[in-house]
Amino acid sequence: MRRATHSVIRITQVGGAGEGANRHDMQVADVSFARFVYPFVFKDADASSLQAIVRRLKEEGWAIGSFPEGDLLPHVRDYLNPGDDGEATAYLLTLAQANLESLAQQTLCPTHETPLQWQIELPSSCLPFTLEGAQLAIFRGGVALLTLDARPDSTELNDWLDFVYHFRAFAGEAGETQDLSAPTLHCGGATLKGIKPLIDQLLRPANAPAAEDLFMRNLMLPFTALYVEGEMSEAEKYLLLYRVRLCFSSRHELYPPCAELRPDHPCLLEYARDMWFTFAQQAAGFVAFNAPSDPKSFFRADLPRRLRNRYFLLYQLALHQKFMLMHLSDQVSESWLRGDEATRMATFTRIRDALLEFTARGYFAQVMQLEQHHRYYCRWRETLQLETLYQEVSDEVREMHDYLQLQLERRRVEQSERLNRVVFALTGATVFFALPSLFVSFLGANVQTLEQWDSAWHPYWWTAGLAVFALLGALLVAVIALAFARTKQG
Repeated sequence: MRRATHSVIRITQVGGAGEGANRHDMQVADVSFARFVYPFVFKDADASSLQAIVRRLKEEGWAIGSFPEGDLLPHVRDYLNPGDDGEATAYLLTLAQANLESLAQQTLCPTHETPLQWQIELPSSCLPFTLEGAQLAIFRGGVALLTLDARPDSTELNDWLDFVYHFRAFAGEAGETQDLSAPTLHCGGATLKGIKPLIDQLLRPANAPAAEDLFMRNLMLPFTALYVEGEMSEAEKYLLLYRVRLCFSSRHELYPPCAELRPDHPCLLEYARDMWFTFAQQAAGFVAFNAPSDPKSFFRADLPRRLRNRYFLLYQLALHQKFMLMHLSDQVSESWLRGDEATRMATFTRIRDALLEFTARGYFAQVMQLEQHHRYYCRWRETLQLETLYQEVSDEVREMHDYLQLQLERRRVEQSERLNRVVFALTGATVFFALPSLFVSFLGANVQTLEQWDSAWHPYWWTAGLAVFALLGALLVAVIALAFARTKQG
């Protein structure tokens, strides 16, 4: 294995031109496909608002579907497809190709009478492509994944690489805020700068202006399955895997480091001989080199279906967890400096409750029973660093919530101390005047005795008694103050 790895590195570094020339001869089989995932979140979406969104989308031609169950664990199956008796925690809506084409024609070129012909302008050509459908997965908490199925009308490997690289940029121009400009698309008689106008129209019934992007401001996430046919050396295969994994076009000149071309790279997972899954933050891929040619074989018939449903579902679940955690982290940072302690406490309590609900129902360590599916899901968890992200967000929410709770407790203690001081002052004043008042009341109730004492003693003798009772009141107030101080210290 070490000798093979050195061979890959040596040929790659000095033979890049040969690799490019060889790729012109490579073909892509019909079972290949490309999907593009646009992640976003409906802000402040609760269960009732999500139900309303789904209802409006159904009225616009979207169909309610069910997530592929296959070998899902029971609790994951119940989360995705709870049934009629369960509370909806996830929704899957699909838009058939005919409905998608009709919507695109009505929105982008309503006067165009013939079926739409899509084209994308690439650096060296104008490539026709087809939009084959769309689906929208909405999860509890508001995170949603819109997926477009798009297929270039070509069997050339370079065309597929260029199409995936450019089509994923759905809006905007390259500059300080983004690295890649959206491609120019032609749809009948309309010209678009990226596919965003169609995305906006697809999400219009869901009140898309209230949504917020979760990935880079202009990029979708490709999920690509390439069945490559033709002769390639081992070095060229690993370089192509590197190109697909990091979503490079055919025109990029690559000089990858040695570690990126190792067969045991952590972002590669070998499925079968000459068949690989690729993992990256910005793309998901599957590449099969010269798979068995029988169209009825598992690798040409059943495996592509599994890639479209089960493996794509695993990718969606991993993305859902990543973006839900990122959304909660964003809420923490946005809410920290807003309002007073009471307002922030209410906000962080809501965020904490959302995190606890996500932990209980949407954060899965295992999803499927079969070994290959489980390995694939675990690799996505490692690639997206879900454990680290979850721990970071959990610590943020817990520490911020505890801090605000302490601040509120401190404020309550301060308010209680101020109230105690007021009560003590009132109590002291009451006690101080109570004893002299009792003395005066006693004198008022014994007028005849008072007259006898006045004649026997000095007429103002009672002032001495009043002073004595006032002194006793002051002493009593001092005793109460001392007891209050000791209680406070204790």
